Amino acid sequence: MNHGVRSFPIRENGMNFEAQALQPHEAAAMKGDSDVIERIKGSYGLMLDFYGMCLLNFETGLIGRSEGYRARYRNLLQAPHNNLRVTRILKCLSEMGLEHLNAGFLLHVLNEQSEHKQLNTSLLRDSMDRWWANCLRNEADREWIGLTIKKARNGEIFSREKYEASLRRRKESESFAEPQLECTDA
Repeated sequence: MNHGVRSFPIRENGMNFEAQALQPHEAAAMKGDSDVIERIKGSYGLMLDFYGMCLLNFETGLIGRSEGYRARYRNLLQAPHNNLRVTRILKCLSEMGLEHLNAGFLLHVLNEQSEHKQLNTSLLRDSMDRWWANCLRNEADREWIGLTIKKARNGEIFSREKYEASLRRRKESESFAEPQLECTDA
Protein backbone atom coordinates (compact mmCIF):
# COMPACT_ATOMS: atom_id res chain seq x y z
CA MET A 1 0.00 0.00 0.00
CA ASN A 2 1.23 3.48 -0.82
CA HIS A 3 1.66 5.27 2.50
CA GLY A 4 1.59 8.60 0.65
CA VAL A 5 -2.13 8.17 0.06
CA ARG A 6 -4.13 9.49 3.01
CA SER A 7 -7.42 7.66 2.65
CA PHE A 8 -8.07 7.78 6.38
CA PRO A 9 -6.67 11.01 7.84
CA ILE A 10 -6.28 11.26 11.60
CA ARG A 11 -4.77 13.74 14.06
CA GLU A 12 -1.61 11.66 14.47
CA ASN A 13 1.46 11.08 12.35
CA GLY A 14 1.45 7.85 10.41
CA MET A 15 3.99 5.86 8.42
CA ASN A 16 4.55 8.69 5.92
CA PHE A 17 6.80 11.09 7.80
CA GLU A 18 6.33 13.77 5.12
CA ALA A 19 2.57 13.89 5.70
CA GLN A 20 1.15 16.17 8.34
CA ALA A 21 -1.34 15.11 10.97
CA LEU A 22 -4.92 16.23 10.45
CA GLN A 23 -5.61 19.55 12.17
CA PRO A 24 -8.83 20.19 14.16
CA HIS A 25 -10.09 22.84 11.70
CA GLU A 26 -9.44 20.46 8.79
CA ALA A 27 -11.28 17.65 10.56
CA ALA A 28 -14.28 19.91 11.18
CA ALA A 29 -14.37 21.01 7.54
CA MET A 30 -14.09 17.43 6.30
CA LYS A 31 -16.78 16.17 8.66
CA GLY A 32 -19.15 18.81 7.31
CA ASP A 33 -18.45 18.02 3.64
CA SER A 34 -20.80 15.34 2.30
CA ASP A 35 -18.46 14.60 -0.64
CA VAL A 36 -15.59 13.86 1.76
CA ILE A 37 -17.83 11.62 3.88
CA GLU A 38 -18.93 9.71 0.76
CA ARG A 39 -15.29 9.18 -0.24
CA ILE A 40 -14.44 7.94 3.26
CA LYS A 41 -17.42 5.55 3.16
CA GLY A 42 -16.22 4.31 -0.25
CA SER A 43 -12.67 3.82 1.05
CA TYR A 44 -14.04 1.97 4.06
CA GLY A 45 -15.95 -0.38 1.77
CA LEU A 46 -12.81 -1.06 -0.28
CA MET A 47 -10.78 -1.80 2.84
CA LEU A 48 -13.47 -4.09 4.20
CA ASP A 49 -13.38 -6.03 0.94
CA PHE A 50 -9.58 -6.21 1.18
CA TYR A 51 -10.02 -7.75 4.63
CA GLY A 52 -12.69 -10.23 3.46
CA MET A 53 -15.71 -8.31 4.71
CA CYS A 54 -18.57 -6.26 3.29
CA LEU A 55 -20.82 -3.59 4.74
CA LEU A 56 -24.37 -4.94 4.71
CA ASN A 57 -26.10 -1.99 6.37
CA PHE A 58 -24.60 1.47 6.59
CA GLU A 59 -27.17 2.71 9.12
CA THR A 60 -26.27 0.05 11.71
CA GLY A 61 -22.71 -0.78 10.63
CA LEU A 62 -23.61 -4.46 10.08
CA ILE A 63 -20.81 -6.36 8.34
CA GLY A 64 -20.75 -9.76 6.68
CA ARG A 65 -18.21 -11.92 4.92
CA SER A 66 -17.32 -11.05 1.35
CA GLU A 67 -16.83 -13.54 -1.44
CA GLY A 68 -13.45 -15.21 -1.07
CA TYR A 69 -13.23 -14.18 2.58
CA ARG A 70 -11.10 -17.16 3.61
CA ALA A 71 -8.02 -16.03 1.67
CA ARG A 72 -8.51 -12.44 2.78
CA TYR A 73 -8.98 -13.43 6.42
CA ARG A 74 -5.78 -15.49 6.14
CA ASN A 75 -3.95 -12.44 4.76
CA LEU A 76 -5.26 -10.29 7.61
CA LEU A 77 -3.94 -12.82 10.12
CA GLN A 78 -0.57 -13.31 8.41
CA ALA A 79 0.16 -9.63 7.78
CA PRO A 80 0.00 -7.98 11.20
CA HIS A 81 0.89 -4.55 9.76
CA ASN A 82 -2.78 -4.51 8.75
CA ASN A 83 -3.62 -4.08 12.44
CA LEU A 84 -2.13 -0.56 12.31
CA ARG A 85 -4.25 0.21 9.25
CA VAL A 86 -7.37 -0.99 11.02
CA THR A 87 -6.56 1.27 13.97
CA ARG A 88 -6.14 4.22 11.62
CA ILE A 89 -9.43 3.45 9.85
CA LEU A 90 -11.33 3.22 13.14
CA LYS A 91 -9.84 6.48 14.42
CA CYS A 92 -10.74 8.24 11.17
CA LEU A 93 -14.31 6.95 11.24
CA SER A 94 -14.68 8.31 14.78
CA GLU A 95 -13.18 11.63 13.72
CA MET A 96 -15.66 11.93 10.85
CA GLY A 97 -18.78 11.14 12.90
CA LEU A 98 -19.07 7.58 11.57
CA GLU A 99 -18.28 5.84 14.85
CA HIS A 100 -21.25 3.47 14.51
CA LEU A 101 -19.23 1.76 11.76
CA ASN A 102 -16.45 1.06 14.30
CA ALA A 103 -18.88 -0.81 16.53
CA GLY A 104 -20.12 -2.85 13.58
CA PHE A 105 -16.55 -3.78 12.69
CA LEU A 106 -15.49 -4.65 16.23
CA LEU A 107 -18.55 -6.77 16.91
CA HIS A 108 -18.25 -8.55 13.55
CA VAL A 109 -14.67 -9.53 14.36
CA LEU A 110 -15.75 -10.62 17.85
CA ASN A 111 -18.52 -12.77 16.38
CA GLU A 112 -16.06 -14.36 13.95
CA GLN A 113 -13.68 -15.11 16.81
CA SER A 114 -16.27 -16.30 19.30
CA GLU A 115 -18.75 -18.28 17.21
CA HIS A 116 -16.72 -19.25 14.14
CA LYS A 117 -13.12 -19.38 15.44
CA GLN A 118 -12.00 -17.06 12.62
CA LEU A 119 -9.71 -14.01 12.89
CA ASN A 120 -8.55 -15.46 16.16
CA THR A 121 -4.80 -15.09 16.57
CA SER A 122 -3.33 -13.73 19.79
CA LEU A 123 -1.88 -10.74 17.92
CA LEU A 124 -5.21 -9.79 16.36
CA ARG A 125 -7.05 -10.31 19.65
CA ASP A 126 -4.48 -8.14 21.40
CA SER A 127 -4.89 -5.36 18.82
CA MET A 128 -8.65 -5.56 19.16
CA ASP A 129 -8.71 -5.63 22.95
CA ARG A 130 -6.04 -2.98 23.56
CA TRP A 131 -6.35 -0.62 20.60
CA TRP A 132 -9.37 -1.06 18.35
CA ALA A 133 -11.98 -1.15 21.12
CA ASN A 134 -10.48 2.05 22.53
CA CYS A 135 -10.96 3.93 19.25
CA LEU A 136 -14.57 4.42 20.28
CA ARG A 137 -15.10 7.91 21.66
CA ASN A 138 -18.54 7.24 23.10
CA GLU A 139 -17.75 6.12 26.64
CA ALA A 140 -20.91 4.02 27.09
CA ASP A 141 -20.33 2.21 23.78
CA ARG A 142 -16.66 1.66 24.62
CA GLU A 143 -17.54 0.21 28.03
CA TRP A 144 -20.30 -2.03 26.64
CA ILE A 145 -18.10 -3.36 23.84
CA GLY A 146 -15.19 -3.83 26.26
CA LEU A 147 -17.40 -5.85 28.59
CA THR A 148 -18.78 -7.87 25.66
CA ILE A 149 -15.24 -8.64 24.49
CA LYS A 150 -14.26 -9.68 28.03
CA LYS A 151 -17.25 -12.05 28.25
CA ALA A 152 -16.32 -13.62 24.91
CA ARG A 153 -12.68 -14.00 25.99
CA ASN A 154 -14.02 -15.85 29.06
CA GLY A 155 -15.95 -18.33 26.91
CA GLU A 156 -19.36 -16.74 26.36
CA ILE A 157 -20.39 -17.11 22.71
CA PHE A 158 -21.06 -13.82 20.95
CA SER A 159 -23.36 -15.17 18.26
CA ARG A 160 -24.39 -13.61 14.98
CA GLU A 161 -27.85 -13.21 16.50
CA LYS A 162 -26.39 -11.22 19.41
CA TYR A 163 -24.30 -9.17 16.97
CA GLU A 164 -27.27 -8.18 14.84
CA ALA A 165 -29.52 -7.55 17.86
CA SER A 166 -26.85 -5.32 19.44
CA LEU A 167 -26.55 -3.16 16.34
CA ARG A 168 -30.34 -2.90 15.98
CA ARG A 169 -30.67 -1.90 19.64
CA ARG A 170 -28.01 0.78 19.26
CA LYS A 171 -29.70 2.15 16.12
CA GLU A 172 -33.14 2.22 17.74
CA SER A 173 -32.22 3.46 21.23
CA GLU A 174 -28.78 5.01 20.60
CA SER A 175 -27.38 2.63 23.21
CA PHE A 176 -26.02 -0.90 23.31
CA ALA A 177 -27.31 -1.34 26.86
CA GLU A 178 -30.22 -3.70 27.12
CA PRO A 179 -33.35 -2.18 28.64
CA GLN A 180 -33.70 -2.86 32.34
CA LEU A 181 -36.91 -4.38 33.59
CA GLU A 182 -38.64 -2.22 36.13
CA CYS A 183 -40.23 -3.68 39.22
CA THR A 184 -43.71 -2.44 39.93
CA ASP A 185 -45.85 -2.91 42.98
CA ALA A 186 -48.92 -4.93 42.18
